[in-house]
Amino acid sequence: MSTPGNESYSTGRRWGGWVNCALAVLSVLALAAMANYLSYRHYTRASVSENIDLEFSSRTKLMLRQLDNEVMVTVFYDEEESTRVMVLELLKKYQHANPLVRFTAVNPLREPAKAREVIRRCRLPEQARNLIIFEANQRMQIITHGQLTKMDAAGRTAQGELVFKRTAFLGELHFTSAINAVSNPVAPQVYFLTGHGEHSPTNTGSAGYTKCLRLLTDLGAVAAPLQLNRGTSIPADCRLLVLAGPRTEIDPTERAKLEQFLQNGGRMLVLLNRDSRAGLEFLLERWAVTAHNDVILDPENTLGDGTLRVQQFMPHPSVRALQKGELSVRLLMPRGVEANTESALAAEGTQATTLMVTGATATARETSVQGPADVTRTGSLSVAVAVEKGAIPGVQAENAARVTRMVVVGDSAFLRNDRIDTDANREFAWHSINWLLNRAALLKGIGPKPIHEYRFEYTQPQKHRMFALLLVILPAGTLLLGAMVWLRRRA
Repeated sequence: MSTPGNESYSTGRRWGGWVNCALAVLSVLALAAMANYLSYRHYTRASVSENIDLEFSSRTKLMLRQLDNEVMVTVFYDEEESTRVMVLELLKKYQHANPLVRFTAVNPLREPAKAREVIRRCRLPEQARNLIIFEANQRMQIITHGQLTKMDAAGRTAQGELVFKRTAFLGELHFTSAINAVSNPVAPQVYFLTGHGEHSPTNTGSAGYTKCLRLLTDLGAVAAPLQLNRGTSIPADCRLLVLAGPRTEIDPTERAKLEQFLQNGGRMLVLLNRDSRAGLEFLLERWAVTAHNDVILDPENTLGDGTLRVQQFMPHPSVRALQKGELSVRLLMPRGVEANTESALAAEGTQATTLMVTGATATARETSVQGPADVTRTGSLSVAVAVEKGAIPGVQAENAARVTRMVVVGDSAFLRNDRIDTDANREFAWHSINWLLNRAALLKGIGPKPIHEYRFEYTQPQKHRMFALLLVILPAGTLLLGAMVWLRRRA
């Protein structure tokens, strides 16, 4: 006979327990399946870090939203290369944002047949390796391994050889530009005027314009040099003519060709500098722009390297994104250029708009062969102007008669190879060129942020104080507090 309290479960109660347990397990599995289904169909991705590698820039997001044609990407990389993993992860983010971006990975060592096909299709040299190839609209853009990483000197070996280390991954900057370049079916033709001491787009030195040329390539444009002093005319396919800081005089015949080009609805980017003696003042005056022979100084906004930080933008499509993003452009002792629609020489219907002005305490000093002279102007001084003539309100410029557009900047050094990546110089060039080419869709958003390096420097007394605080005072204070607690507990 069993005693009360020790009765075993009956068969029915045991089966009831098992059924109850099974139903609980099934309920948990059903809830997990439903949660996975909902998260797969309805999800939101968000970045909780300010790291620029974790979140797309506004320009990339805008470009991916507007992308409506398929872009094929081939990752032609050796598996042993560490950058390959970062490339694939970044391309997954692009594909996630827009499935029209599709990519495949080809390992030249393990997949020789596929590698030969890529080399044949893309017309690559046999030894080509570590490339990312973007293709769309029968156009191709190739990003090399060296473009993806920023390398800085980390020191020297015992033998005195420089040692470099990777300090940044620039994938988004180049991938967005490549997708934008191949997805545009038409490649505008851009010419650089040469023969007057201009910055050369083929010069890879600090004073060259190869990075500016690369920017044009990222926009899908085709650039070429143009010499007018050889009896040539401005080609009919010229969508944009760049005058990159001419130093010597442009003769009257050439200036007449420039004037005719503008009269016919041409687009021109004019970059002057304090040493320019090109003789363009009269031509610019006819288009409501006054180019002063002076140098603008603004001590309150001048940095240690002598560059002037300009961060006041006027309402205009070419600088709207910079103004909204509270960015700044850095110029080097710019020349004053200002809108002058009241000029007696300006043609009727010409609209000139100031783009950037200095701080309120800036001064302008006249320049001559001997150097700076007396102060001629003070206050917020204009350093960039946009000109437009022939635009019809409410009508797209490309569908109406040809519209003349011009951007004049009082400095050409800010787009040199050593300065284009400073502050928002590249952004200003990007938006100005897109406005000149009438690409309204590309005037919105800001590209990937520049990579900043922070360096802390201390004086010798500051180092001594930090040493005392970190290695003496804090440890001693901790030990003293512990001793006081121990004595208190003993008591």
